[in-house]
Amino acid sequence: MNYLKDEQYYIDLYDLITIRECLHWEENIIKRDLPPYKGKKIHEKLQPPIKTLLTDLPLYYIKGENYVHKAERIREWMEKDKEKQDKYDNASEPLNIFCPSCGKNMHTTLKELYDFMNEPLRVLFFFECSTCNKRKGIFDNGEEFKSREKLCDKCKYSLETSIEKKGKKTIWATKCTNCDFKEEEEDDFEEWKKQRDIELKKDEELLSKFRTKYCLSETEGQEYVSQKILMEHLNKTMEESKRKEADPAYKKVKQLRKMSVVELERLLSKGLEKQKYTKLTFDKPEIGQFVIIPFTVQDADSSRKEYDSTHELQKLVKNTLEKTNWRLMSEGTSYRLGYVYGRLKGYERDEDMAKLFRAK
Repeated sequence: MNYLKDEQYYIDLYDLITIRECLHWEENIIKRDLPPYKGKKIHEKLQPPIKTLLTDLPLYYIKGENYVHKAERIREWMEKDKEKQDKYDNASEPLNIFCPSCGKNMHTTLKELYDFMNEPLRVLFFFECSTCNKRKGIFDNGEEFKSREKLCDKCKYSLETSIEKKGKKTIWATKCTNCDFKEEEEDDFEEWKKQRDIELKKDEELLSKFRTKYCLSETEGQEYVSQKILMEHLNKTMEESKRKEADPAYKKVKQLRKMSVVELERLLSKGLEKQKYTKLTFDKPEIGQFVIIPFTVQDADSSRKEYDSTHELQKLVKNTLEKTNWRLMSEGTSYRLGYVYGRLKGYERDEDMAKLFRAK
């Protein structure tokens, strides 16, 4: 048994799914009359272009999304079939299987994959006795196969099934061991093969006719992926913008004056000199998530004591920078022999400034 096919088989299978999905959508729109607009029927001449608009955009997304998931889905299919193939090919045939009637060693007639949704994947070996023709099934792990007993729908007694060959047809006859219930099912392999060939031919025609139209090429697919990423980014940006507009903290941030270090120095120098703090000097900045600048001023008012000098400077700096993107750092200011010093923190991102307002 060949469970694992070549890659083209899975590509064709996936493309057929895409083609049928697109055709189904397209046919549903084209065949149906458009619903009335504002209580009035849409004129027949206007229906074709409107239907085109209603089909083109959804088809664009159907084709694009199918391309996005194509490689992963094909990989999943192939891995699943490879697991089946490996299980089938590498299953060890159980040894020393003896006939339950005559006790002679039985031989295998065939093996098949036992694959049911809620059961582990196993290989079932069928054994037959050459002497008395008894048969039984043994799984690759040595467990004996037990067929599920079928019960009559009428009386719930056991059903018996017999198989009869009539030419190229197989007749499955089922009858109840208790009541008069019986039924027959007929399998015609030739008819099945004929219908299967017809379906395969239809699939080939669909692929030939519609693959180029509905299945994106690598170039077209990558273009869709790029557009999708761009749209997702734009949507995210718009949502973020709406969120910020509704956030009181961001509203306050928008009212701040964002200043460079040159503007900062000019603003502070002007305000400090009025209160007799002179010779503002900035030291080498620390550049990271924030810009942190050590600063020094000289207190030109000799009547101010150390406590008054530092606290008045703190108050002055905080008030001056209140409506800007700069802040005095939490350690405040210190005093040494007429020098008052501290550090300033500069904020570039709105998110960081918003956090400040929320913390208050």
